[in-house]
Amino acid sequence: MKKSIILFAGLCLLASCHESMDERAAREAKEYTEKFCPSPIQSNTRTDSLTFDKDTRTLGYWYTLCGNADNAEGIEKNKDKLRSTLLDGLRSSTDMKAYKDAEFNFRYVYHSEKNPQQILFDVTFSKKDY
Repeated sequence: MKKSIILFAGLCLLASCHESMDERAAREAKEYTEKFCPSPIQSNTRTDSLTFDKDTRTLGYWYTLCGNADNAEGIEKNKDKLRSTLLDGLRSSTDMKAYKDAEFNFRYVYHSEKNPQQILFDVTFSKKDY
């Protein structure tokens, strides 16, 4: 009997230390940003940060478009294709499975390198999208 009480107490202690999915997302976003951001420019894109908004349960991916990609007209003309490409990537991502199962939202924001205050593209996907 004493062993089962100790085992139960141990399990309760472990359960109380378990982080929620929201806490995990916030921690992982912070760790990723601290470790990898800003990233080196690849394909005219730099990753600036990964964020998590607890109120809206949204993982945010913040990028800067550089060089030839930093083109508001070009982005506007191709926004449907860009949206589709991002959504296809999200749908096929196995890395995001736990977050998709938790019905998180995913936001992608692209800023201009020439004018950092300018948002060239901003899209959010919810459970109904993926």
